[in-house]
Amino acid sequence: MVVIETDVLIACASETDRHHDESVALIRNTRNIKLSPYALVELDLLISSRVLVVKISDFYNALSDMVEYYDIKLLAPHPLHFLKAFKLREKYGLTFFDSLHAASAICENDILVSYDKIYATVDELDYRHPTIFNNP
Repeated sequence: MVVIETDVLIACASETDRHHDESVALIRNTRNIKLSPYALVELDLLISSRVLVVKISDFYNALSDMVEYYDIKLLAPHPLHFLKAFKLREKYGLTFFDSLHAASAICENDILVSYDKIYATVDELDYRHPTIFNNP
């Protein structure tokens, strides 16, 4: 299974994002997708701080519809994610949310799919850039 994080969701939601078509294809064509449990919190912080400007009701309704339609599993937060994330921040200098996304994929023994190439530096993480799913 693959775990997606916030950047894939943002690319899907924004038609002007340079990765929009690619991220939509990823969601449409990949089975057994899981969503990092910390992506929703990160999204909400981006919206609350006005880094990401959306019509809140429309955005969250569309996100909910997408998750349901494509049967995207929502991972549950777990205390061990935070332990692993702490260690990843110490070892690799990841940001708070990047460390949590990576930790959730590592703890679940899944592949993390993200546009953020910093994940390629994390030895214990199975990371893939989304382009690999659209270029057979």
